[in-house]
Amino acid sequence: MDEIIKILRLNRTASEVSVTVSTLDSPVVLPEDAAHKHRLKEGIVITTPQLEKLKSEAELFRCDRETVRLLALREHSIGELKAKLVKKHFTPDVILHVIKKYKDRGVLDDARYAHTLAKNLLERRPSGRAYLTGYLQRKMISRSLADQTVEEVLSGKDESELAVSALENRWAEFSQFELEVARRKSYNYLARRGFGYEAARAAFEQLQKLQDEVTKD
Repeated sequence: MDEIIKILRLNRTASEVSVTVSTLDSPVVLPEDAAHKHRLKEGIVITTPQLEKLKSEAELFRCDRETVRLLALREHSIGELKAKLVKKHFTPDVILHVIKKYKDRGVLDDARYAHTLAKNLLERRPSGRAYLTGYLQRKMISRSLADQTVEEVLSGKDESELAVSALENRWAEFSQFELEVARRKSYNYLARRGFGYEAARAAFEQLQKLQDEVTKD
């Protein structure tokens, strides 16, 4: 004989209902409208399919609530959000459902997020194309969108001028070395920041020339 499944207790707060079920170790938490839809009352008996439906809706509710919490902290790419929800052990179907909800609302928008990330990084730490693209990919932005975003953000900007701005942040340190050592350190630093050889060479020569002129004066 199948075990009887009974609703033992309903604890309500402003927006949710905690449902204690006789066959479960912990309560099922649902939004108020779900409890009303299923006509839940203390003492009623429900079927196994009904219980599975309640558990599914409870997981969706938890996933939605966790998504709201994460997005309130900061904007996320779809990939970042998905990875965090997977770590919380939500099922793939529930994650996809919640992500679609916030994409449709315009809250999740990888193109907007990627543009903001690239623009802010460029302002804080001038970088070359390769570094910007890699940075966006580490934020789980697709390669194609990362390439497109970097192209837009760098449009009209001179790579050599960006390299000068980047190297200026370390010039006080590098310029203390002998010329060839300073050159090697500068080139290596700018390569790590995503700049090509020609931009690195132009930046080094410009700053070295300015230093030589100051020294002569």
